[in-house]
Amino acid sequence: MNAKSLPGNKMLMTIGIVMVLLGLLLLISPAAVGAAVVKLVALVLVVTGVAQLVQGLQAGRAAHSIISAVLGLIVAGVGIMVWMNPALGSSFLTALLMLFFVVHGLYKLSAAIRYRGVGGWLWLLFSGLVSLLFVYLLWKQWPLSGAWAIGVLVGLDLLLTGLAMMVLAVAVKKARSVGYFDTIRL
Repeated sequence: MNAKSLPGNKMLMTIGIVMVLLGLLLLISPAAVGAAVVKLVALVLVVTGVAQLVQGLQAGRAAHSIISAVLGLIVAGVGIMVWMNPALGSSFLTALLMLFFVVHGLYKLSAAIRYRGVGGWLWLLFSGLVSLLFVYLLWKQWPLSGAWAIGVLVGLDLLLTGLAMMVLAVAVKKARSVGYFDTIRL
């Protein structure tokens, strides 16, 4: 990896600002956002299931047709269940959110290590550790954490990651101006 492969400070700043704004938006009404996400996932499941059912009914081979139609019915049925019982969908999404925070937290930790020579890398490290803390908090309350957790924790994660990106953008700009990346091998 070389210095040219690192994102530019303008891109980091833009992404950081967008993430902060989205994070604040989620924090304004976390339960409403969480409930809306659950409904959206339910709708996607129903549409996907119906599409798979139609595809199964149009398939030429009987075995493929039956399997595809049954899977379509199952997916659509799960979507309807999630729509009718958002708590079920919220519990499932919270489990997926835990998985996301593990992967995202580990990614931010590795990115922080890559930027460790640049001022501001500790913010990214902190953000990665907070993502892993969110996993612990969700796990302790799962499946009761529900819709509010989706909005609050994703909002906080976006806010912290956005702030880390903005601080990192300033540090990268400063490091590039003094030729820091010209003297090291990344």
